[in-house]
Amino acid sequence: MLTDSQLEEQIVNTSKRLIVYGLGILWVLDGLLQLQPSMFTQSFAVDVVGNAIMGLPAPLYRFSLNVLRTLIIPHIFLWNWLFALVQLAIGVMLLKGSIKTRRYVLAASIPWSLFLWVFGEGLGGIFTATMGGGVFPGTPSIINGFPGAALLYAWAAIVALLPPRRWSMFAKISVVRDGPTILFAIAAAVQAAPLMWTTFGQASIYAADLDNLPARLALTVLPVESYTASHPLLSNSLEVATITFVALTLYVFKTRKWPFAMETALLLFIWWFGLGLGGTLTGLGTDPNTPPVIEILTLPSIVWTLKFKNLGQKETRELE
Repeated sequence: MLTDSQLEEQIVNTSKRLIVYGLGILWVLDGLLQLQPSMFTQSFAVDVVGNAIMGLPAPLYRFSLNVLRTLIIPHIFLWNWLFALVQLAIGVMLLKGSIKTRRYVLAASIPWSLFLWVFGEGLGGIFTATMGGGVFPGTPSIINGFPGAALLYAWAAIVALLPPRRWSMFAKISVVRDGPTILFAIAAAVQAAPLMWTTFGQASIYAADLDNLPARLALTVLPVESYTASHPLLSNSLEVATITFVALTLYVFKTRKWPFAMETALLLFIWWFGLGLGGTLTGLGTDPNTPPVIEILTLPSIVWTLKFKNLGQKETRELE
């Protein structure tokens, strides 16, 4: 029978590989999305980067706008190639590189992710007061992509770089294992912000998705957008309760499979009804947004749960 330390070592090794491969796939996808024809036009600079930096605090916004106008837009073709190649290189080396190479690439991806989080995602919409991001300064929503996919890329890279002794899968509280739980708990608190209980707040959450899906697919979002705007108190009560429930079940029932199924269902709802698959079908989507990377961050807990199941089966056979 495996000891706790041997089981934990298996969990750490398996989880790290899955996180690295998951990040590698996402970075390759991001690089390929960056090669879409529209990305080589001013539409990328104006509609993607321009909209993102609108969510930055005033001093940073003015600086970013000046750089965008004087440096990026006049040379958008070259800059876009650079962005695409950097992301493809990160992804390919994470998938194909040696263990040592992967560690270097993971470390290098952290500042790149933070750069994208600031200038490509406007700090995840934390300061945005528009229909396309957070609905009011300081009140974004996980349904709109809080806290930003790029920030979670950096988080996942840091998790993959942590030494095994820092994982503490058997501890009562583990940052690695319980990271998604903490994220959902924060998201529930953010969702309870005052403006989220209003018609404007609820409409803002789902209206942004209508532009991220083709017209026929956007029709599936219209009933949700209409109902939530008409019943903001009930809608936000359900949203806060659901996010809170997922956070609690992930923490309390951390060795059961059904909480992860619930989390996946919530992420799928967010991905479709709140984010429109991250805008990947619009020709201007740069990444699939937060749900896939949140699922990747949950992999250590899923592996931990499956390992406990296997260990339990082994113990039963031995008793028989």
